[in-house]
Amino acid sequence: MSNKNYDYPVEILSPNDFDEWVEHCGSVFENTGTEYFRRHFVADPHKDYNSVFVIKNEDGKIISTVRVFHRQVYLGGNIYKMGGIGEVSTNTNYRRLGLSYKLLAAASDYMKKNDFDLSMLGTGYFSHYAKHGFIQINRYSKIVVGYDDPGVPPSDIRPLNSENFHDMAMLYNKYCVNLNCCIVRTKEYWQSWCKGEIANPYGLFRDNKLVGYICFDGNWVSEIIADENDYDILLSIIKSDDGKLNVPKFIKTNREVMGEETANGTMICVYKPIEINGVMLRDTASAVEYLNNNGGYIFWRQDGF
Repeated sequence: MSNKNYDYPVEILSPNDFDEWVEHCGSVFENTGTEYFRRHFVADPHKDYNSVFVIKNEDGKIISTVRVFHRQVYLGGNIYKMGGIGEVSTNTNYRRLGLSYKLLAAASDYMKKNDFDLSMLGTGYFSHYAKHGFIQINRYSKIVVGYDDPGVPPSDIRPLNSENFHDMAMLYNKYCVNLNCCIVRTKEYWQSWCKGEIANPYGLFRDNKLVGYICFDGNWVSEIIADENDYDILLSIIKSDDGKLNVPKFIKTNREVMGEETANGTMICVYKPIEINGVMLRDTASAVEYLNNNGGYIFWRQDGF
């Protein structure tokens, strides 16, 4: 059990403690399971034990952790170094001792010392992260009619696999460079991380060449990369079970729009000035205001951490 008189120092995760760390994460997030956390570390080509912070109890058992994912994101066509905050978890017997606060402070210091431009995280506990300078940011989507569109011409749409990653990556780089907050995907990232995370990829071919692709989870479009004139063709592959599709708001479609949604479960913290389309954003508040007023952020589900 917890000891309020114990200092609980922050440590760097040792490779020798990796299995215990995975078990800790899985025990706190029971519905997620240990293999998710193992996969997200092993399959991450940018992983670094030095950016995994832990606290142990007096018996040397891991009781709390925070991980910084090393990523890059597109902002205004430029590339910025981003630290993704994940695996934030504390054993139920050791909560309300400020352990997560100490770990997040260590993670913030690490990112500042290692020239990260910003940090991002997903949460429902906003006040907890606001203490470390994080502010909520909006993601905009819309609900469109999910029934078959008779106006879509017959097209060559096929399931994709890892053999298509090279061509998918070329399209991704072409279309995502101007989408704010999209993750920059390296070749190694595609072959390792994406291989285990991308769900239901389908590609649009013309003259046997991939010209666009879509991924989806149920009625939710989790990624769509194509020329805007091909969006409706790719959407036609999804067979909605309730007549609705959830797509990013920026997607141009001839389908009837049934409503719009704003999600704000993502928070960011800016450590260094960011330039977007000639506008210099010098702090977190100005970055959030600019992004919220200019389409929000775009973050594909398979890049989640």
